[in-house]
Amino acid sequence: PSRTDHGQITPRDWFPAGGSESGYMAPDPKDPNIIYLSGTYGTVDRFNKRTGLSQDITPWPVMTFGSEINKRKYRDPWTPVLLFSPSDPSVLYLGTQYVMKTTDGGLNWQTISPDLTGSTQQAGDKAQGPPTIENAKQRGYGVVFTIAASALNRDLIWAGTDTGLVHLTRDGGKSWKDVTPQGLSAWSKISLIEASHFDPAVAYAAVDRSRLDDRTPYLYRTRNFGANWELITNGIASESFLRAIREDPEKKSLLFAGTEFGVYVSFDGGDHWQPLQLNLPVTSVRDLTIHGEDLIVATHGRSFWILDNITPLRQASEAGAANAFWLYHPAPAVRIDNDSFVGTPLPPEEPTAENPPTGAMIDYFLKASAKSVTLEIFDPHNNLVRKFSLPDKHKDKSAEKHSSLPIAERWFQKPESLQTSLGMHRFVWDLTWGSSGGPAVDEESAYRNPSGPKVTPGIYQVRLTVDGQTHTQPLKVVMDPRSPATPDELQQQLQLGQKIFAEAMNARRTLAEIGSLQKQLSDLEQKLGERNPTLKSALAEAQAEIAKLITNKESTENQASEKEAGGLQEAYTDLASALHVVEGGDRTVPSQAIAVYQESSARVKEGIVQWTTFKQTKLPQLNQQLREGGLTQIAISETE
Repeated sequence: PSRTDHGQITPRDWFPAGGSESGYMAPDPKDPNIIYLSGTYGTVDRFNKRTGLSQDITPWPVMTFGSEINKRKYRDPWTPVLLFSPSDPSVLYLGTQYVMKTTDGGLNWQTISPDLTGSTQQAGDKAQGPPTIENAKQRGYGVVFTIAASALNRDLIWAGTDTGLVHLTRDGGKSWKDVTPQGLSAWSKISLIEASHFDPAVAYAAVDRSRLDDRTPYLYRTRNFGANWELITNGIASESFLRAIREDPEKKSLLFAGTEFGVYVSFDGGDHWQPLQLNLPVTSVRDLTIHGEDLIVATHGRSFWILDNITPLRQASEAGAANAFWLYHPAPAVRIDNDSFVGTPLPPEEPTAENPPTGAMIDYFLKASAKSVTLEIFDPHNNLVRKFSLPDKHKDKSAEKHSSLPIAERWFQKPESLQTSLGMHRFVWDLTWGSSGGPAVDEESAYRNPSGPKVTPGIYQVRLTVDGQTHTQPLKVVMDPRSPATPDELQQQLQLGQKIFAEAMNARRTLAEIGSLQKQLSDLEQKLGERNPTLKSALAEAQAEIAKLITNKESTENQASEKEAGGLQEAYTDLASALHVVEGGDRTVPSQAIAVYQESSARVKEGIVQWTTFKQTKLPQLNQQLREGGLTQIAISETE
């Protein structure tokens, strides 16, 4: 999986599907739990992930190890090509010296082509001497190394061999035509052919001639069903010979090439290329695929890599034409409901990978440094959901400093922030209506710093303002496909969550104001020392009254009954607890969480009333005494 529900992608997320060291994996388009795999010298297995059982569906299941490839019924290399038709999910193709197919999961195989390798071997031929480049084809060596079935026409199939030939059928295999690029010599391996998703006449062919000691990149394009081919390698390094070529199925002319030394991208159908290496290891890239908005890269010995969300690459031309900045149309964001405890992070020496960001990935491009950047999200009714800005006058700098907790720094989430520098930037919105501003690094802090309720699925508007200029794009939020929640349940959850969150933030602001007062009272008491006992008594009395408001206890030495309701601090924590439950699952809210909310809400409202009364009556009296004593009066500014 490319995303897990437990914080990281770890070795426990891998599962073995077969014994192939080097082959193709073809998940069944109709059932992703069924995986077909090709293996060394032509074995094919059908693996059932539900049961863990594997069935051998090899076209001719006899032991071939130790025998020469040209003596076998069906010839296959170390990596036999195996793929489903993109236009007919019931058809699975396999390359031998023929193009073969099955429509019943490998119970029966059909040969739909003649030998496409150029072999002229005749029955009874007796070879003299060792095979050479000159005579190997005639002796029956060579295989169909790549097959490309058109997504636009089920009868259009391309086939390339490791002997340097390209063939095309436009009638489902009844007849084949040699459409090999002119000048391509024997044993130029056609490593991969890609049929265009936009025009059936267009195809791309990656050619690997490294076995002939030629490391030059060879990448061809045809726009007329192979009648003519043109070399399109401008920008690819001189020794980066080709392994793979893939076309983005969503954006015409966006291509990705896998070479022996990394990945390249083209925005103009292959006319020009540039590296897309980023943080990839410099290694052989054997295949690529595009799944939704993600680019997946298969390397030779250096793992699988995923470039999450390639929507900015799909909009590169629009961004390049923008005057000052560009807000990319965001990819759909999935509203994921994961367990609140995602597991303890593994030690750093364990092999792990990061999950993709959870939320909406909002990308923007600045053609020059900006003085100010503001990002706003509006719901389908044009209500403001969230607002982020830089510079941020309300940002709590202390929130960036972690308290002394027995937690490794790598456990802390890095806070999202806008950027004003030249170039591309990505901001991830967590799909919540609000935030209490503090870091939720553990279970306790998650209750101290509750997050706002998650938004419901729908079309939102993202507005980016850069130095006074504005650009808006729609953002689609979709439900986790695994969630059983109904729209009514989500709407009720949102309404209750918003109500609880608003009350919790009122309580939090009140507690912040009280905290400010307590600090000022403490500073004044120290400043007074033993002077002015009357004023000192008034300060102590104010401290005691405020402490009782917070805890509903006379003092820490004389605690009230355990059954007595707590003060404002406890009521706030209980509100946050109720909110945590409301937001903790895509189901109807449990009645007990509603009961906790109703009880704590009443206590919060009572505490806020008491605080307001104190500010309006007791505080002015206390400030009068401070004025008469020549001391600085207490000032309480409303916290953000």
